[in-house]
Amino acid sequence: MKKLSLAFLSLFVLVAVPSAQAAMTIRIPHCCAPDSHFNEGAEKFAELMEKYSNGEIKGQVFPGGQLGQETEAIQNVQAGTLEATFIGHDPLVQFVPEIAILSLPYLFRDHDQALGLLRQDFGKALTAAIEAKGFKLLGFGNNGARVYTNNTRPINAPEDFKGLKMRSPQNPVNLAVTEAFGGIPVAIPYGEVYTAIQQKTIDGQENAVINIYPARLYEVQKHMAMTNHLLSFTVMLMNKKLYESLPAAQQEAITKAAAEALAHQSSFAVKQSDEMVKLMEQQGVAITRPNLEPFRKLVKSVHDAYVGKTISQVLYDLVK
Repeated sequence: MKKLSLAFLSLFVLVAVPSAQAAMTIRIPHCCAPDSHFNEGAEKFAELMEKYSNGEIKGQVFPGGQLGQETEAIQNVQAGTLEATFIGHDPLVQFVPEIAILSLPYLFRDHDQALGLLRQDFGKALTAAIEAKGFKLLGFGNNGARVYTNNTRPINAPEDFKGLKMRSPQNPVNLAVTEAFGGIPVAIPYGEVYTAIQQKTIDGQENAVINIYPARLYEVQKHMAMTNHLLSFTVMLMNKKLYESLPAAQQEAITKAAAEALAHQSSFAVKQSDEMVKLMEQQGVAITRPNLEPFRKLVKSVHDAYVGKTISQVLYDLVK
């Protein structure tokens, strides 16, 4: 009788107090500082995932490359040793060559148009290419537009580039754009740019304002031209197998959270860019806003050099 009572009591405890299922944690590393637009988007994604999953999914953000730089994070998401990551689109080209189309100069009018196209047939084709490599694409966002700074003269037209040594990242398209404008392209890692300008190894460089201002380049540059020649994008990725293993309700919570977080991050990036242009002016940098039509004509040679070769003609036609 004593054994029966103990068994009954154990059964009662199991029924009366069901064990709570532990929440799943999705790690979200990114490359940038805790006050960056990357962190703003990642934290919003974590917050909304927990909200929309009713606490079943928690996000944990790791800023500043804590879990590896972007290439390593992408590799780990692809391998399944990391759940997700939030990156700029450029390093993804190493894994999905089709992404290179986003780096073509003046392909899109602005980010609003580009993000709109990424929700249509062009975006579907690009998504298929990304997901064929083991990723779940959760969406794209705004990572700023690239502009030029230099110490020699204001840039109002392509002829103002003549003789200027301009740093670009080690990306053939970026280097080709500077050359098409008439400048002398120099490939230097971004961490070395400040010193290279000080030592007059280069006259200037190109990047998005949201990267130029935090790097304090206003201390060593006199002019900034709003050429907006290349658009940069943020990309939110998750391991595809993990995503597909989840119940439909959790998948929906993740995709809904990502869409809202990317919209929030994009708005934050635009606001941050506008503020940093004003801050550059306050620091004494002269801003020019040239007519972009002559610049657009010159980069046709860059399109011709890459489309149909390293960049998909099919994807290009979907945009055009």
